[in-house]
Amino acid sequence: MRFLVASEGDEAGLRQREELLRLASWTREEPFGGREAWRIRDMILLTIPEVHLYRDHLDRDLESSFDEQVDLVVYLSKHRSESGRPSLTVHPIGNSGTAEFGGQPETLVPSAPRWMTAALRRLRPAGKALSYEVTFEATHHGPYLASPTFYIEQGSTEREWEDREASRAIARVLLDLRPLEAPIAIGLGGGHYMPRHTDLALRKRIAFGHLIPTYALGKGSSNLVERALERTDGATLAYLHRKTLPKPEVRAIEKRLEALGLRIVREADLDSDREDETS
Repeated sequence: MRFLVASEGDEAGLRQREELLRLASWTREEPFGGREAWRIRDMILLTIPEVHLYRDHLDRDLESSFDEQVDLVVYLSKHRSESGRPSLTVHPIGNSGTAEFGGQPETLVPSAPRWMTAALRRLRPAGKALSYEVTFEATHHGPYLASPTFYIEQGSTEREWEDREASRAIARVLLDLRPLEAPIAIGLGGGHYMPRHTDLALRKRIAFGHLIPTYALGKGSSNLVERALERTDGATLAYLHRKTLPKPEVRAIEKRLEALGLRIVREADLDSDREDETS
């Protein structure tokens, strides 16, 4: 079962929830935590009162309440950035170092590469129509779960959080989402928005799980690469944005990746993908 989760403290997430309810015929479920819940096909939509970043072990409570296995958790959320650029983003979660914004220190949450990358690709046409940037974000923040999870967000200011067209675009993506059939990879290097990995995911047959930027590789614990692999189920590939790292560090990371049995790929190694959502 897939669970779509809004938080009462997140205005963009609540608008996404409203659009999901408007666009499809949901049936009422038993309430969760005293709040209404709805079901359609293999999805349950619910709301939690807490700020989602700090609600650890939600998947455990969902399984107990609904007597369903949690296959995927998607958090409906706002995005905030200093740039203020209108953006639609998706990202895995977890902390490479301290847990400043929820979750557990030096702990990554299982990623959902084929679902998350499919969401990125499906968002692209809507982003173009709305003049929103569509991008990955690097792995960051809480909460902690033991089930595959990703965030889908609209931002980056209050104006975009209130944009019902952006909320509706996210709702449409989630209602029609199917996992992308592509080789699974971890992504390393680059800035917070992982521009190189975003570009490849939109044009090539590759599904990214955890995305570890250059700043995290420098500050994270020594086994961060190993944890990214462990929390990206099915990963056989790694893509390293070499230009963003010193050459000695590139060589060291490549040796670690090879020792872990991952194939290090370049763009030329990846097949082009001509599916409609990438147009």
